[in-house]
Parts: sequence; structure tokens; C-alpha cells
Amino acid sequence: MNEATPYFPELRAQCAPLGVQLQRAGAATDSLVGLAALFGGYFAGLLVPAKRGAGCRQRALPRVAVFWAFLGQVLQRGASCRWALTRLQADALSRGRQPPGNSTGAYCSARSALPLSWLQALFAALARWFEPRGTAQWLGRTVRLVDGTGFSMADTAENRRRWPYAAGQKQGCGFPTGKLLCLFCLHTGRLICFVEDTWKRHDLTLMRKLLGWLKAGEVLVADRAFCGWFFLTQLLNREVDFVLRLHQTRKVRSRRSRSWQEVWKKPQRPRGHSKRDWAKRPDSVTVRLVRFRVETRGFRTQSVIVVTSLLDEKAFPDSAIAELYARRWQVELHFRQIKTNLALDVLRGVSPAMIEREIWMHAIAYNLVRALLLEASLAHHVPLERLSFKGALDALQAWADLAFRSRRYRRLARRTLLARLADDLVPHRPGRSEPRARKRRPKNHQFLTRPRRRMRVSASRRLR
Repeated sequence: MNEATPYFPELRAQCAPLGVQLQRAGAATDSLVGLAALFGGYFAGLLVPAKRGAGCRQRALPRVAVFWAFLGQVLQRGASCRWALTRLQADALSRGRQPPGNSTGAYCSARSALPLSWLQALFAALARWFEPRGTAQWLGRTVRLVDGTGFSMADTAENRRRWPYAAGQKQGCGFPTGKLLCLFCLHTGRLICFVEDTWKRHDLTLMRKLLGWLKAGEVLVADRAFCGWFFLTQLLNREVDFVLRLHQTRKVRSRRSRSWQEVWKKPQRPRGHSKRDWAKRPDSVTVRLVRFRVETRGFRTQSVIVVTSLLDEKAFPDSAIAELYARRWQVELHFRQIKTNLALDVLRGVSPAMIEREIWMHAIAYNLVRALLLEASLAHHVPLERLSFKGALDALQAWADLAFRSRRYRRLARRTLLARLADDLVPHRPGRSEPRARKRRPKNHQFLTRPRRRMRVSASRRLR
């Protein structure tokens, strides 16, 4: 005798939705190919078809498939929507399904229909994967890095209303420019959080939106743009220590070659701060200043003064403070990986909604590669900073289109990929000069000094 529910039949209605969800999750897992097989485990079951809204029906371009195609575009710099659509067509044919049409309009519409809240949930799930694995510390403290960078996008009217031109650009000849302020983890390199705005917004103003991500006992490392008296009091109120470069406008009387302490009194209330909030601030802040010399070839300055709230010289000696601030350069390398390797420097969305989705997809892609590198570092006991980010991208391009029909081969492929990443070590080159210079000269093309519809090539260039 076959019964659907031999025990407790009254619980069938409550258990039925769970069974449907398990079937949907199992179907999504069984169809993992390429990037999905390598990265699907990081998202804790969130990559299932939607119950309602965008992607709820069985479409030719479902939400999960569009996500992986979009991710492949981000991981390969310069990949077009036509390239992503070709991959979707090949994947559909390999499964015996009807491939989507050759027009990229349907894919672009499906990409812009990805729920922003869903992308944010994927980013948060990836962050939860990092938490139990990022156990490295600096002298028993967790260190965070913060800095800002710029990005540009397609020159459309909608983008210009949200992100105006940078200073000095002519109408129709420039590009909308935005600013991105990012908070990184020094030990794992992951992107913790970020905030975007126009290029006119100062880094300190944007940083106040990220203060909630800093926890008591952590150490924040940043450049001189963040060395403001009000911001230092905000960090101390949250019991967050700091190691910052001394601002160029603050004069230092001491000429000592080692550390010393100073008491900075409360300045006059600046504009934009209420009297009530300013009265709650302390009358003075005690800081420690550490002066050290940089004699490495290629560095611009020879004498550096760092401001820190770590007043104990025995627990945090001057050499450790100087070494920690030197590691602040890691944030510049992270930006180079996001902007140069993942092409965040120039976004191609024609609307602010699409630009937001591109930024979130770049953040997810960057953290996914960082998760693979961290996993390879922990599995093979190699330093994380020695692993190549660009080498990981190159390896992913080779594995992206492979189909793994069983979980056994997926596990084997993952172990092989991690071993490959662990063997691709960057040479240890401390103090190496990294100038921002190009060896190859660009082509001698004429600059676009007028809108394209009114631009004409000069007669001298037309005769060549």
C-alpha cells in the first residue's frame, strides 16, 4: 500500500512548500555548469528561480541563467552582451532546449530586470562565507582599509542627471563621473561595503555612511583625506582605533624622529554641523604621532607622519605602526583589480538603474575571486597576498564553459583549480616601484572636442 503521507497527514500542507523549494533548489544545482559549478556553493541556496516577479516563469532567459551570464561578462573585460547571449544559446542547446533568439534586446532587458535586493542578498551571503575564515589579525586586532576612487559611464541624459560631468569637460565631449568609497578587509582583501555618489562629494561625507560597518576594537587605516578632528571623534565614540596620514594643513612643532603624543583641542564648529551635536563632542583628543622615513626608491615622500589612537608604545611599537601604514597600499591594488581587471573604470549602462546593477555585480565578482583565493590559501598554506588575482581570472576563463555532469567531477575540478591558484605565486618584491606610466605610445588620433554630430575630421588628417 503506497501512501503519500503515511504519518501525520495533517502536516502535509505545511511540508508541501518545503518540498517544492527543495525540488527547485535541486533542479538549479543539477544544472550547474562552469562558473555556477565553481561559485554556486558560496550563496547558500539563494540561486533558485523566483516565486513571483521577474524570473518567476519558465522563460527562455531565467533569472539564474542571466545572473551567471552577467557575471561572466564582468569577469572578462570587454565582453559584450552578444558574447553573453552566445553563451546562453550554447548552454541551452547542450541541454536540449530551444535557444533564445539572436537579438540581444531580450538579454539586456532581463539583465536590467534583475532585482537589486536579490543582488544585495547574494553579496551579503558571500560576506557570511568570509566571516569564519578571515581569522588573520595584526597584533591581535582586525584591520580595515578605506579609500575612494572614480568611475565613468556612458554619456546619456539620465546618467548626466545622476552623475554630472567632471570639472572642465564640455557638454557632449565628456562622460558622467561618479565616486566610489570602499571599505576593505586587510587580511582577506574582500570588499566589505561601499557607497557611490557624484565626484563632488568628499570622502569624509561618504565615510559617515559606512561607520556602521566598523566594529569596536577594529583598526581603520586610511590616507590623509580622513584625518579630520570630527571624524576622529566619531571613530573613538565607536571604540574604533585609527592609523591615518597626518593632514597637510595641520602643523607639527616637534622634530622628533620617533613617536610622541599631542592633545588636539576642539576647533570651531564648521558649517553643516548643528550646535547640539557639536556640543556633545569632547573638548580635546589625545593622539600619538609617529614619524618615519621612507628611503625606498620610487616613493614620492621621504618623511611620513602618521596619526594613531594606539597610544601604547610597547604593545604597538613605531616600527609596527609604520609597517601597518605601508600596507595601506593594498587598497590601491584592490582598486586596480576591480577597475582594470574587472573594468569598473568605465561602465556601459545607459541608465542609473543599470549602472547600480553593474556596480553590485562587480562587487560580487570581486569577492567571488577573493573567496577562491582565500580558499586556495587555506587549503595549500600559502600567503594570500602572494596569490595572483589576474591569474585567477585567467584560470576562470578556461574553466567557465566546462560542463560537470556529476558532483564527483565538480569536486575534482574545484580541487584542481585551487591547486592551480596556489601554484601561481606573485614574486615577493618589497619596495618595488610601480609608476603609473605607459611604455607604448597611443595612436595619434584627433581628440573629440565637439559633440559627435558636429565633429569633423580636419583636412590634414583626411588626406593621410
